[in-house]
Amino acid sequence: MRRRLVATTVLIALAAVLVLGVPLGVVESRRVRADENARLEREADEVAAAIDDRIERDRRFAAADLAPFVRPGQRVSVSYRGRRIAAGRVAAGETLSGRSGGGRGAMVTVTAAAGDVTRRRREVWLLIALLALAGTAAAAGLALLQARRFARPLQRLTRTSTRLGAGDFSARAGSLGFPEFDRVGEALDASAAQIAQLVGRQREFAANVSHQLRSPLTALRLRLETLESGDGEDVRAALAVADRLERTVTDLLALAGAGDLGEPRDLDLADLARRHADEWSPVFARAGRDLAVSVQGPLAARVSAGGVAQALDVLLDNALRHGGGAIRVRVGAEPGWGTVVVEDDGPGVAHEDRERIFERGATSGAGTGIGLHLARALAMADGGTLRLTAHAPVRLELRLRAFAMS
Repeated sequence: MRRRLVATTVLIALAAVLVLGVPLGVVESRRVRADENARLEREADEVAAAIDDRIERDRRFAAADLAPFVRPGQRVSVSYRGRRIAAGRVAAGETLSGRSGGGRGAMVTVTAAAGDVTRRRREVWLLIALLALAGTAAAAGLALLQARRFARPLQRLTRTSTRLGAGDFSARAGSLGFPEFDRVGEALDASAAQIAQLVGRQREFAANVSHQLRSPLTALRLRLETLESGDGEDVRAALAVADRLERTVTDLLALAGAGDLGEPRDLDLADLARRHADEWSPVFARAGRDLAVSVQGPLAARVSAGGVAQALDVLLDNALRHGGGAIRVRVGAEPGWGTVVVEDDGPGVAHEDRERIFERGATSGAGTGIGLHLARALAMADGGTLRLTAHAPVRLELRLRAFAMS
């Protein structure tokens, strides 16, 4: 780009020289010749005036009388009544002449060599050539500076693109000082933000999948272990857990692809809590923990079934892994809201960690730090909240917009 910009600028400068310099040289050359002709005519006028004065006094004139008017390298000749008198010598070559006619009939001609005019013409063309070279060199220098100025934002855009290609999605072009480049930089920065969001969503999706599939797989494994006895009820329970696992995968794929879990629909929170308690009962029994469910009756909420189910799974899994003693699930109602509370008799959460436990990656070392963060995100996606209402013992409350079912 630099070479092209410099070459283009030099060509423009040369074109300007041709358009302006050549005509200027031609005009100046003609002016030099015209000045020399005018000078010779003035000298011829002076000689003619002197000759007229001598003729008026009836005095004859000879070549010696012309000597005072002859300059070196010039020749003066006078024609009068058939006589021709000349003085001085002109070098061979091109000559210039100036004529003047006297009032008494004498014709005076002053002739000079054109060498001085030729020299002055050469000086004019040389000056124009030097100015053209100086102007072209200045244009090339300015073009080089401008090319460097243009190259800096392009190099910055290149570095930013390279960093993005290497996986550094924090790279930003920023302001580049040129409106056109700034628009490119803004588009690149917007693309970087979108790519970073997309990659972050994919990474979070992978983490969420691994977390959310762990609990259904655990329940499925426990159910399958009991199949050795040939109990048909256990087979049906295992199939139900497998179905829920399939729904979980479908919901997570929808969350990763569209950013939500589909259209909300009316869902009975009480029935959902009972069904999940039944599915988790073998897991808690194997761990020697009691799980009790208390509901006030049918309670409808307009939410996405997959999101609420996964959030409830997270709360039960969190109570099993990090809590202690019996686990109690209570479904209640408030004006316009439905609540699902999960509490246990464990050691609790430090007061200063009331909000930190919902941050992604926050863990006591026994978990992944993903569950509660995901559960709160799922609750917020349905217009609800998830908060810690008591820290010793731990009481987590999932709050969703609801209405009583008839």
